[in-house]
Amino acid sequence: MINYHKENGLAGRKELCRRLAVLAGAAVLAFGSSFAAFAEEPVRGGDTMETAVLVPAFPEGNQSTAENAGESQNAAGTEETAGAANRIIRIEQNAASSESQQSTGTSSGIDYSAGPGAFMQSGGSESSQSQQAEDQTGLQSNAQIYDVQNPIVQTVEKYSYDQMVRDINSLKARYGNKIQVNTIGTSLDGRAIYDCIVGNVNASKHILIQGGIHGREYLNPMLLMQQMELALANYDTGSFNGNSLSSMFSQVAVHFVPMTNPDGITISQFGPDLLNSQELKDTVSTCYVMDTAAGRTTADTAGYFSKWKANARGVDLNLNFDALWDQVSSTEFPSYSGYKGTAPGTEPEAQALMNLYHNSQYNWKAVIHYHSMGDVIYWDIAGNKVQQESSDLANLMSVVTGGYRILPSEGGGGYKDWIQLSSHPVPSVTLETGKVACPMPLSEYSTIWSQNRLTWVVTMEWVAAR
Repeated sequence: MINYHKENGLAGRKELCRRLAVLAGAAVLAFGSSFAAFAEEPVRGGDTMETAVLVPAFPEGNQSTAENAGESQNAAGTEETAGAANRIIRIEQNAASSESQQSTGTSSGIDYSAGPGAFMQSGGSESSQSQQAEDQTGLQSNAQIYDVQNPIVQTVEKYSYDQMVRDINSLKARYGNKIQVNTIGTSLDGRAIYDCIVGNVNASKHILIQGGIHGREYLNPMLLMQQMELALANYDTGSFNGNSLSSMFSQVAVHFVPMTNPDGITISQFGPDLLNSQELKDTVSTCYVMDTAAGRTTADTAGYFSKWKANARGVDLNLNFDALWDQVSSTEFPSYSGYKGTAPGTEPEAQALMNLYHNSQYNWKAVIHYHSMGDVIYWDIAGNKVQQESSDLANLMSVVTGGYRILPSEGGGGYKDWIQLSSHPVPSVTLETGKVACPMPLSEYSTIWSQNRLTWVVTMEWVAAR
């Protein structure tokens, strides 16, 4: 971790200035401040903390094993629609359960109509857990999707915005028209926000997977980039449930928005000195003054900035959407965490996501949001217009991740909430990765990867079957 106040000339003077600013700010607030005092935020990244089941990674290049699995799939029977030559054919894992699967639009052998997490709440029964383990194992054996040889996207402790941009350009150069790269907006500090589309841009159905909306949750952008490279590397040769990925991508395009909040991630990784705008540097430093004076943090600058969730204006982007925004609790001033802004939709990063969703070119069918932490899935909000569909998707994601617990959402102001309450709602869930406080150490990543390696393709199949 970078020490933002090393004992050298320039850094030392910056730290001294910040400390003096804190003392000055505290003195001002001590005399007649109208700001409410807040306790220091608990150490957390998302909304809760739970435990997870470790899901083994798929064998690397084990072609013969996958081929054998494909043979057993064919013996189990298929579900086809007569005359629909371009429709994705779903391979049932258990022919006896096909009737319930057809009614719910899933292929896991679980009846999701009972509601989210019905088979796993409070630990679930032994038979329920056994069923989930069997279903998750089935997803593994039914996938011929192999790890990338000589990958462009490397696993690193701090996957930065600059590295992401280089990797996106390299992926485009390597995979050509299999990926389309668009800029959907620009952050406050001038960083582009990318939408990377894998598959047929003119497909009849589209899926959105976005992450990195909170600064300190920067393992997730790396996860999405590696998911994207995995999809591209297997585009021509891979298959899932007996269906070629190339045919799946002709029908369902997958949008990856890996880093919605590049400024916040830069602050969390390297501190405000790497921002371009002096005004924004001053804003971030003022947040430290205010949070310290209000008792919201006792950390030094290094510790404080590492926990940064907000954008470069101190607004928590996942509280800035027009979804029960008036009911969302908030700090009274910009902060590293918990400030919803002066009005919904004020921030350019939030506007970029809203504009993408409003793009009439894309027929959205599902949205997955990646956050950290907790190994849980949030799926609901008061007034959810796609409650049952979101429930179904949450249960499916619980299976593919190997046991993420499913919980209803509270509050509002989030992107998931906004989609579920919009005039064109689609099933939308939030996956909270990891089990320790953010920013997470790299040691957490192998488990996160194994749990989330195939969420994109399972969602593609689910969407295609609806």
